[in-house]
Amino acid sequence: MATFRAGGLATGMDTNSIIDQLVDLQSLPIKKLQTRQANLKVQVSALGDLISKLNALDAAAADLGSAGVFATKATSSNVNFASAPGSGAAPGRWSVEVERLATAARWRSAGFAAGTTFTAGTLSLTVQGKTYPPADAPPESAITIKATDTLADVAYKIRKSGAPVSAAALTDATGLTYLSITSIATGQPLDGGTDLALTFTPTGAGGSAVDAGATLTPGANASVWVDGLNFVRTSNAVSDVIPGVTLTLTKQAPGAPEDLVVATDDAGTKARLQKFVDAYNGVMALVQRQLNVGKDTDRERTLAGDGAVRDLQTKLQKLVVQKVDGSARIRTLADLGMKTARDGSLSIDATTLHKALASDPAAVDAVFGTAGTGLAAAVKELVDRETRSVAVNGRSEVGLLVADQNGLNRTISELDKQAQRLQLRVDAFRENLVKQFTAMENTVSGLKGLGTYINNQFTQWSNSGSK
Repeated sequence: MATFRAGGLATGMDTNSIIDQLVDLQSLPIKKLQTRQANLKVQVSALGDLISKLNALDAAAADLGSAGVFATKATSSNVNFASAPGSGAAPGRWSVEVERLATAARWRSAGFAAGTTFTAGTLSLTVQGKTYPPADAPPESAITIKATDTLADVAYKIRKSGAPVSAAALTDATGLTYLSITSIATGQPLDGGTDLALTFTPTGAGGSAVDAGATLTPGANASVWVDGLNFVRTSNAVSDVIPGVTLTLTKQAPGAPEDLVVATDDAGTKARLQKFVDAYNGVMALVQRQLNVGKDTDRERTLAGDGAVRDLQTKLQKLVVQKVDGSARIRTLADLGMKTARDGSLSIDATTLHKALASDPAAVDAVFGTAGTGLAAAVKELVDRETRSVAVNGRSEVGLLVADQNGLNRTISELDKQAQRLQLRVDAFRENLVKQFTAMENTVSGLKGLGTYINNQFTQWSNSGSK
């Protein structure tokens, strides 16, 4: 905390300003350290940004390596089902016949008039082969029915039980109320288990049992024929018949097969590749911005002197021309239509990409997906070498950029310590100046007092002599 000083009262000098200026001169080394720290922090931030962009590049390449490069789309207009080609879907034509849709099991009570009282007891449900509440559940988890409950109360308790059903009390036009329970899942368990059952165990006498006169409509499994082969599934969403294609069955049409046609999707493929291109360009643009410094650039605030960053630039450029084992015609990014601009950025030529897809879609996938030598593996190896931070056998192993970042942070910490030591010296210097100038003020003030006394004595002597 600064101390108030009314300097210069005796001497007329602005001693406070003099002290501040002398201290400022003494503080110049600290300011230089602080400037250097600020520059190093800018470099640390740039390295962090670079590491983040490299990880985004790795994620984009990994997606193309695992999910494939080329995209497909359904070109047929189908009435009885919808189709969604995804990862792993291949161009082709299939005959699809929806023989039966999957439906959910439904339980419905008899209709009860308003004011009906019920027999007290407990309910349990079996849904898709599982019992709710489970047999080992605590007693308080039981679905307990009281004689005073309404059907709406019963429906609420069933919903609270966690059973995968919808439950509601429905009142029809005649005024009768029904308890309606429907399984959330469609179909019957393929292992032969019960799709939906309700068991009521009375614990009291009198009233109407909630399950009296109930009706149960079992669920049905979907049946679909693909190229003359029959597949039975519990759901209308069928994703494990045609590789990579999800069929959503919407209408029963036995004896009326439809053709499903899946073709390569140039626009979709380009969009998938564009994610990789954008990630690559993000890394390269940052590297170029750090390395391409001009005469007006403050090099201390860039990574221009960082050898690891310059080496990374070379590695990124090599990725673009790297060849992948496999097809003789489609082996590099250039074969997929990627072009390099003068600033190092990539773009996609749609015509070249179309030719590659028409020639060999599998080879397009292989450019990224080939195990060990594909670009997904190459990018992962590069990024791991630059950004890893792991412990191996108790020893920390870090990537080149992370090592640089750690080194800069250590330097910043050391500069902090140096600045603290210098600040102690400056504080002592200021304190000594204050003492010296205060002593000077006191001396001058004393001399002025003595001068005033002598002057007064001389005046008195002169006045007495004149008389």
